[in-house]
Amino acid sequence: MATTAQVLWLCFLGCVIHSAAEAEIPPNGTSNHIPGRLHLLRKRVTDGITCTPHSQPWIAALFDGLHHYCSGVLVHPQWVLSAAHCWRPSYTIGLGLHGIYDWFEQGSMIINARHSVKHPQYANPTNANDLMLIKLNGPVVESDTIRTIPIASECPTPETSCEVSGWGLLLKGYYPLDLQCAIIRVVAEPYCRVMFHTYHHDSMFCAGGKSRKNTCYLDSGGPLVCNGVLQGLVSGGTRQCGLPGAPGIYTKLCKFKEWINEIIQTT
Repeated sequence: MATTAQVLWLCFLGCVIHSAAEAEIPPNGTSNHIPGRLHLLRKRVTDGITCTPHSQPWIAALFDGLHHYCSGVLVHPQWVLSAAHCWRPSYTIGLGLHGIYDWFEQGSMIINARHSVKHPQYANPTNANDLMLIKLNGPVVESDTIRTIPIASECPTPETSCEVSGWGLLLKGYYPLDLQCAIIRVVAEPYCRVMFHTYHHDSMFCAGGKSRKNTCYLDSGGPLVCNGVLQGLVSGGTRQCGLPGAPGIYTKLCKFKEWINEIIQTT
């Protein structure tokens, strides 16, 4: 039987956006379905809509073999930022994707990476300081479909409107092939602390929860973009996705900009 900490750790593995669209692929038809335990770790964007193709050119898809298990964000031509709990010994990363398996579509690319750096104070299972940097095997050339995004210098304020995106589980229980987007608002810190009490940490903030638009399985490490800058990474949330009143948890990147720049410049 899982302990309370283990259950919360599973919940923290990236609850991100999902679409409730009727036209998505059902479980038996989707090519990115993962059986067993790995399936439980996938998070989704709940109650979102299909993004305008390539409107999120900074999003990266992390693959373990052919299976998409997390997302990330291109913050430098040779560096992808993601959640530390998405760590692997090596990575296959998709850039410029709209459909999760449109690997050969014009404007997309698949690139490998072997080196990554987790934040030295990352804590499992609470997911405090939940971020890592992945160094691509070579730099990419920015284009209309692949672009970097700046990291926020100022921390988020309550009620700020932000956009979250990902390929995670839909509310109806299956996975979209196309990238999903949702608009959510930053939640006041006292409410976030009450919701997650002993698991809350100063490296986190909350967003969403006023409707079913939120994050869920598979979208861990994905971007929360506010006013044109990267403000957060999907880190976790409650076990059931899309519950009104239950926000998602994001890594507060304004606190880590100096560390991120140092790693990029010295590694």
